[in-house]
Amino acid sequence: MNILIAYDLRLLGSRFTRLKEIIDQHFPNRWHCFDASYIVSTPLNANQVRDLLLPALSVNDCLLVSELGNNWAGIGISEKNRLLLEN
Repeated sequence: MNILIAYDLRLLGSRFTRLKEIIDQHFPNRWHCFDASYIVSTPLNANQVRDLLLPALSVNDCLLVSELGNNWAGIGISEKNRLLLEN
């Protein structure tokens, strides 16, 4: 399953570093698609991914975790990342 992780960290720095470390460690099949978002391939559901990321966030941060379906469109997506989205 593909999961979108989008975040808005009110204060960058160490929390951003910690969030990136958690994502890198737990999701080897990932795409850092935009400044504040990733798409990851994982057997975890959206709630489980959110719970995994919570230790890197503060109460002022925003996080959206959503399962992606097969209906998508884009421009400028590399072959590697298209393959991630198609699986």
